[in-house]
Amino acid sequence: MKGEGRGRLRGYLLVGLASLLFGLNGNLARKLFDESALTPLTLVEWRMLIGGACLLVLLGVVQRGKVLPPRRSWGWLLALGLAMALVAYSYFMAISRLPVAIALVIQFSTPAWLVLGEALWRRRWPALPVLGALLLAGSGLVLVTGAWQQRFLRLDALGLLYAVLSILSFAAYLLLGRRVGRELPALSATTWGAIVAALFWLFVQPPWRIPPASLQPGLWPALAAVGILGMALPFLGELAALRYLDAARVGIAAMLELVAGSAIAYLWLGEALTLDQLVGGLLVMLGVGLLHYEELRRHAGSSSPQPGGAPADMTTGGCSQPGRGEDPRDLAVGRVPEG
Repeated sequence: MKGEGRGRLRGYLLVGLASLLFGLNGNLARKLFDESALTPLTLVEWRMLIGGACLLVLLGVVQRGKVLPPRRSWGWLLALGLAMALVAYSYFMAISRLPVAIALVIQFSTPAWLVLGEALWRRRWPALPVLGALLLAGSGLVLVTGAWQQRFLRLDALGLLYAVLSILSFAAYLLLGRRVGRELPALSATTWGAIVAALFWLFVQPPWRIPPASLQPGLWPALAAVGILGMALPFLGELAALRYLDAARVGIAAMLELVAGSAIAYLWLGEALTLDQLVGGLLVMLGVGLLHYEELRRHAGSSSPQPGGAPADMTTGGCSQPGRGEDPRDLAVGRVPEG
């Protein structure tokens, strides 16, 4: 039992480190946009290139050189990579025009809206915990953006549009990641998704079209940090955490990214949050946390023996439903909650 406790602690420390790095990445990107000629397009291009290259090297070591995915997965990997490209670009565009904390809260609510979309698609009334999670997340977003106040009109309209686009592209990214995860391990799916995204942006903006001001030698360390610290290492941290924790608990702990990103923005960029924005961020976290709790509860129930040996009803909960209580990165790298 002591060994199991140490393993859980190690897992939570890894998730915490990954969340801190993801939060740092958003703030570093915002600082680069404010203080240099670097564009969101160029930054996301280099982030995917550097991060994907690092992950490809690791994949070659782990799989002993057998890195190519099976042909049947190529189409899904192409779609996943394009979704990764769009979600990263829309997020960087959003934080270039909005406070980092607001952009994070908006994007962080994606799992809740996936659940709502699923309920509408299935024409089925969600369970009470799910309704509570949607209410918490929706109320949190209203408080964070100040949608009922004049302050909302002062928020950058294009930034809000990109934030909404980040939700839509993130949702596609999650669902496609879940599909790819049926055939490929997490590391392989993440690596090839990042490489496809990098190739897509290289096609949109070839190296000879990158603005020279965006490639000044003084920016190279920051670009390397975004690729290594902002993508490769945090994903690896979460992958390593899955050796000690199930995916649902990793998802709950990953909510620390919202706290880390907001705290770093306050300390480093001087982005202060009002009381209602703080309360709104907390409500979003509680809403997503409630989704994770419901996933854990339902999965535990489905794993227990049913009367007469009948399997649990997977149409009303559990892992088969997209977005229900699962962490975005769990889906994005093909993880399935293990209970």
